[in-house]
Amino acid sequence: MDTEIRIEVIDHKSPHLEAVMALGRTNAKTLGFMPKGGFIDHAAKGHIFIALSPQSKCIGYLMYRVTLQKAIVVHLCVDKEWRGKHIAKQLVKYLINITKHLYLIELSCRRDYKLNDMWAAFGFVARQNKAGNSKDGKLLTVWQLEHGHTNLLTLLTQQEISSKLCAVIDANIFYDLDKDNINRHIEDSKSLLADWLQPDVELCLTDEIYNEIERYDNISRREALRKLASNFTRLNCKQEEFERISQAILKYFPEQMTERDASDLRHLARAIASQSPFFITRDRGILDKEESIYEDFKISILRPSDFIIRLDEIRREADYQPVRLAGTLIERRLVQSGQQNLLTEAFLANTIGEEKVDFQQRLRIFFSEPQRFESVIAWDEKQEPLALIVYDRQKRHELNIPILRVKKNYALSPTILRHLIILSIKISAQENRQFTIITDPYLEDFAIRAISQDNFFHIENGWIKTNLATITTASELSNYLRYLSNNYGEEYKFCLKIADSLSEEDAIQNIQLMTSIERSIYPAKIIDAKIPNFIVPIRPVWAVNLFDEELAKQNIFGAQKELALKREVVYYRKIKNSGGLKAPGRILWYVSQGKQTGYYQVKAIRACSRLDEVIIDTPKSIFRQFRRLGVYSFKDVLSTADNNLENKLMAIRFSDTEMFKTPIYFEEIKEVLGNNFTLQSPYKITEQQFYKLYNKGMFKERR
Repeated sequence: MDTEIRIEVIDHKSPHLEAVMALGRTNAKTLGFMPKGGFIDHAAKGHIFIALSPQSKCIGYLMYRVTLQKAIVVHLCVDKEWRGKHIAKQLVKYLINITKHLYLIELSCRRDYKLNDMWAAFGFVARQNKAGNSKDGKLLTVWQLEHGHTNLLTLLTQQEISSKLCAVIDANIFYDLDKDNINRHIEDSKSLLADWLQPDVELCLTDEIYNEIERYDNISRREALRKLASNFTRLNCKQEEFERISQAILKYFPEQMTERDASDLRHLARAIASQSPFFITRDRGILDKEESIYEDFKISILRPSDFIIRLDEIRREADYQPVRLAGTLIERRLVQSGQQNLLTEAFLANTIGEEKVDFQQRLRIFFSEPQRFESVIAWDEKQEPLALIVYDRQKRHELNIPILRVKKNYALSPTILRHLIILSIKISAQENRQFTIITDPYLEDFAIRAISQDNFFHIENGWIKTNLATITTASELSNYLRYLSNNYGEEYKFCLKIADSLSEEDAIQNIQLMTSIERSIYPAKIIDAKIPNFIVPIRPVWAVNLFDEELAKQNIFGAQKELALKREVVYYRKIKNSGGLKAPGRILWYVSQGKQTGYYQVKAIRACSRLDEVIIDTPKSIFRQFRRLGVYSFKDVLSTADNNLENKLMAIRFSDTEMFKTPIYFEEIKEVLGNNFTLQSPYKITEQQFYKLYNKGMFKERR
């Protein structure tokens, strides 16, 4: 526990200056000689602050100077009688707090003083060694503490890794990757350097690696390892965030930590503070606590082999992580006058060739014709812009998107983008338009990847997708797509490919093909396709958290602000009485009465979703697979399995939910299904029953 002291900045007239100079003279052998005039000059500039005991005695001081946006520590001295009581730590903490406007704090300290652990514990990083100015030329270590301000180097780093999977490696993995390491047990780590991984994966280091390197006594070895470290991307983080997380993860480490434990803690804290989604390690102690750490900090901790084996799954996890948006208010508002400079700074795609003058000219056109263009900004809870989207409604049959931008160098931009895409498709369909077209000429790689995954077709001036608000047969749909292709010109010819697939012999028997086509023309439904249909009961509490915005508004705590961001979700249930539930398929959600009071419009089918996957496994395994989708904690999942780690349960992954315009109540359901059914568990229905229920909910009457 820190000793209670008072810290006070002094000037050249302070009565405490004499005590400061006396401490300096007493410890000159360690600190280096400082003339009286030097003390007076630093004090006059306000660059000396002191630690005062409860009796107001000067028991320590810190003297620094400022040059080129950095504070350089000249002296840090504590009275011999007060050492070991965290006085130095409090003085350094004060310096950190008053220099946050500067880029960094720097100091030089002799290696033979053996203070490496102290400086590392204070948050400093060993950057380099240099010869001292004394006659014996004792070796100094230059220590730095960066405040985490964005500069050109960090911007370039962020841009470089924005389209890759960013994974922090710990010290052991780093040493494994040294070409001079011939340990035959490290092939697992060296596989991370495989050529085929390089386009997709960026291996990163945190600053703690330099403190690890500084522990080597051999100077040649230190220099060789620093050179190796320079080949990796270094992730920056804010000092306050690093300190906060360091305290928060203490519970995962031994109460009595070795210096190795402390370094491991700082590695992990810096990885979390840098917002890296992955941490690669062989440390069994950290790997064993992976689930708890993920639940608290949303960072996946993996062995090298697991990272490689699960690469495709990890890529999807990085591209879509709604769990990391939890608590983020995303509010959509129309662009207001006077926001042009803000939008330019936030969304100009200058790294891929867009000129500022051209971007601003396009914005002026969009803003000057509000009857044609709708310009919308998405804001976070700090009122910082996260996304900009412009809708052009000039053509009645399509919704054109000439601007689709998300926050630059932001880990969750791909997740936000996927929500903007499905939102736009839904808007287009709700307005009875047949197409959504994205014509923004400056799309980032991750945006193009997301657009492609949503089955947009690449055309000369952008990307196009058909979105039909209909439920009909494969034959009728094929004819309609041919009509659209013939009437709207060359760029709509892709519709013929879908029409031809629908016309293939026995196409409706091919469940995978029909599901793929429904994704391509979402929200259309092919009623004679042999896609399985199920009514799945769900309690209001889970409907509120998973998809039902209207029920969420009835909740006493209000609607979940991030609910609209849940495009892909997972629902857990017991495997008993699963009604033959299997994927791919369609789900009609029946919201039961539940135990909670205060909800109305329940005991009704309220929504329709695409059933993507059904997995049966133990709680730990199944939670690890789907935790990125959020909503459920491990405690919730375990409770579903009756708090038994060995009990298997079912995960139902579903996506792209459509809320019914009209809830279908139990009595109406009976009219369609007859009297011999219950809705205590998933219930399989026929194509015709699905047709009738979907029409009732979406179109209020049968078409």
